[in-house]
Amino acid sequence: MTEDVHVEEQPALSRKQKTKLEKQAEHIERIKRTVTACLMGIFVGILSYYLQITVKSDIGLLAFMLMLAGVVVQRHIFILMHQSSKLGAKDWFYQGFMTFAFWFMTWTILLSTTVPVAGFSSNVSSGTTPLTVAFSDTSTNTPTSWNWSFGDGTFSTVKDPEKTYASAGNFTVNLTTANAEGTNTITKNDYITVFSAIPF
Repeated sequence: MTEDVHVEEQPALSRKQKTKLEKQAEHIERIKRTVTACLMGIFVGILSYYLQITVKSDIGLLAFMLMLAGVVVQRHIFILMHQSSKLGAKDWFYQGFMTFAFWFMTWTILLSTTVPVAGFSSNVSSGTTPLTVAFSDTSTNTPTSWNWSFGDGTFSTVKDPEKTYASAGNFTVNLTTANAEGTNTITKNDYITVFSAIPF
């Protein structure tokens, strides 16, 4: 005589319970996507900042393109996470916005809390006396003060000064910028060349 083995089956989840579990799973997936977008924004913000330090110029457009690239890279991350098929236009807009927001905040914070990187340019670099040169500050990281030395014993604290050289010679120009975090100096040797005017 054989005994029948009775295996108790686990009760099936009710519709209400299943919906709740599904919602919890979807919520966790949304959190993962949001964290990915935020981390991507922070990463490209830091990358934008250090790229600007390396280039020593304003790279606003390039930084914005890096941010957009970060949004695109997320698609490949979500493919690896097997989530890309679940994202609609609204989801992609949200992901892009979060990346943009954290990119902007990270880059702004870094720029406003670091030592400036001095830089300058001028409309001309040579000519005959009297030579008037318009200097333009191109420093990054939000300097709040400027100290110029024009190489002929004259100075200025204006951000974008105009200087007239009355005598001939080669002049080394020096700019020191500062903010609450510190100072930075750039020196361009023999940057301005002034020739004597030819008498008629």
